[in-house]
Amino acid sequence: MRIEEVRDQIGGRWAELLGLLETLSEPEYERPLGDGWPVKVHLAHITAWERSLLGILGKRSRAAAMGVPEDLWQREDTDAINGFLAARATRETTDAILERLRDTHAELVEAVGELTDKDLERPYSDYQPGELPHNPNPVGGWVAGNTWEHYEEHIGWLRAGLGS
Repeated sequence: MRIEEVRDQIGGRWAELLGLLETLSEPEYERPLGDGWPVKVHLAHITAWERSLLGILGKRSRAAAMGVPEDLWQREDTDAINGFLAARATRETTDAILERLRDTHAELVEAVGELTDKDLERPYSDYQPGELPHNPNPVGGWVAGNTWEHYEEHIGWLRAGLGS
């Protein structure tokens, strides 16, 4: 996929997510959905994984970028990481989560805006050289998986849980 398509996919799915959020009242952000997570926790989760991508692209620790303890990250247990993120988010206000969602996304759009087609094809390990074993898969997969594909997944859960 070319970088222009990546930017279009991110922008399109993001606009769809924001459009859905604009229809919500304050109490709906706190309402648990079918998976038990309130809407605000879904949004904090999206933000955390966008921060993970910022860590990748910035050649920094993904755990640190997400605010996840390194020992938890090293276990490579996505469910445990997501549980940690969810527990943290339940203690936060909706306004704080929404502000971080917007700020993180703006930072991510800027970072993706600096990428080229060649950058998307570079191996993951070029961005995270300290992670072993070497991962030759193109980093573009992480870009997709932590942006528009991830938004789409949560848009589906939000729509199903909110009955929209």
